[in-house]
Amino acid sequence: MKTVHVAIEGGQSLCARPGERLSNLLKAAGIYLSEPCGGVGRCGKCKVRVLRGKAAVTEADRRFFDEKELAQGYRLACTLRVEDDLLLHLSAPGEDAFDVLTADAARGNAAADASFGLAIDIGTTTLAAALVDRNTGEIVASACGVNHQRAYGADVIARIAAANDGRGAALQNCIRQDLNALIGQLLSGGGFAPEQIARAAVSANTTMGHLLMGYPCEGLGAYPFTPHRLDAVSDKAAGMLGEETLLRCPVTLLPGISAFVGGDIAGGLLACGVYEQEKPVLLLDLGTNGEMAVGNRERILVTSTAAGPAFEGGNISCGIGSIPGAICNVKITGGAAKVTTIGDAPARGLCGTGVIEAMRELLVNGLVDESGLMAEEYGEAGFVLAKTQEGEPLAFTQRDVREIQLAKSAVRAGAETLLLRYGISCDEVEAVYVAGGFGTRLDIAKAVDIGLLPEKLRGKVRAVGNTSLRGAIDYLTRTAAPEQLAGLIAVSKEVALAMDQDFNERYLEYMTFERSEREG
Repeated sequence: MKTVHVAIEGGQSLCARPGERLSNLLKAAGIYLSEPCGGVGRCGKCKVRVLRGKAAVTEADRRFFDEKELAQGYRLACTLRVEDDLLLHLSAPGEDAFDVLTADAARGNAAADASFGLAIDIGTTTLAAALVDRNTGEIVASACGVNHQRAYGADVIARIAAANDGRGAALQNCIRQDLNALIGQLLSGGGFAPEQIARAAVSANTTMGHLLMGYPCEGLGAYPFTPHRLDAVSDKAAGMLGEETLLRCPVTLLPGISAFVGGDIAGGLLACGVYEQEKPVLLLDLGTNGEMAVGNRERILVTSTAAGPAFEGGNISCGIGSIPGAICNVKITGGAAKVTTIGDAPARGLCGTGVIEAMRELLVNGLVDESGLMAEEYGEAGFVLAKTQEGEPLAFTQRDVREIQLAKSAVRAGAETLLLRYGISCDEVEAVYVAGGFGTRLDIAKAVDIGLLPEKLRGKVRAVGNTSLRGAIDYLTRTAAPEQLAGLIAVSKEVALAMDQDFNERYLEYMTFERSEREG
């Protein structure tokens, strides 16, 4: 069979079958571009530039590039069919430098006879790991990275669909490679030997756990949403992470609660000490998925909302992850924006907290009305927040406003419905724990201003960091933790929101940006 060759500027040279989709070719070579839409040509994030060779222009290309850009060779990797020898420049922003939260414990120097535990958090977007002294609970080393399954879609729904479409083995291989690279980074960076690690624990949402274990995902993708397995799983490292892993110790995947509330939330409840809490608290994890729990040591209700990946920059036209150059603060004065980026690097896109900041500023300045309609002069191209080093505008568009409306409405309605089913008001909530990097950088006042959270919870919100990873650390370092975790899961019950009339009414109500009088 004839083959064609695809060369990456300054990098690899790949062989392809004529007609092969470029994004599939790149994935097979271990090159992962961000594809929040799952590779169906809807998000425009997998941009490449053809420097040499012929590449047909698709309808999806025309939606995202003007005639000048098309003439310069810009194409979407997910719709480009390789028919000719090509030289490519991968112009999509790299995300290997994600600003990922590990854990908030103090770092220390381990004793010579220390017994180490390895805690791992598999997020839908990012990965984090911590090496801990099991005797003291101190973190002696940490590392973070990117979950390159992003190339199969930004959210769990897209990845479930990919697994059910025959790509489960590829997704499993992808996460194994990522985790083993992270483990190697952690060990080599601290000068540790694999034999020094006695135990490892992995915390993940239910879908990420299924993909890691190679479980069938059919039950996750259709009603009544039945997971293959939710209990804790312990195996040799080679069984869970593949024969190529450096680890030699047993590895435990933390148990989950339901199809869409997994071990990451269960671990978060453990890390927040809910097992000894008398008054009810609310835990919100607003990463790629909107998961939440309310309760105390005797009773817990959990749910998840289809908030989408907007809070991590996904499905936003210029959205990117929390990498250097991601806009994280926005101030609009006199019709012009002033922005701050992560690491004060040149602007490259908009991360989740920047999305909240931009939305709030557009509202305060009257550039978006209560219905979410942008001022007419910005209706086509959007409001320009900044420009990249190459002079490309980074604009917040009408479609981005709609994405935020959907996401914030789902979270707000979900949280209020959960409190309603629990039988308490906002006044009776002792504390609101917002987990993950998004919560740590979130300006609570601005989140309340756009209606993401009820006004009455404003003074109760606390950023608690990476509670999923912290839960895995607790599992490794505290003797009582496995029993406490099992106890939390035993008193937890899922609330399904899809057919809940109260949720649906609130969801429609909070689509607007007008503050409601109905606040628990």
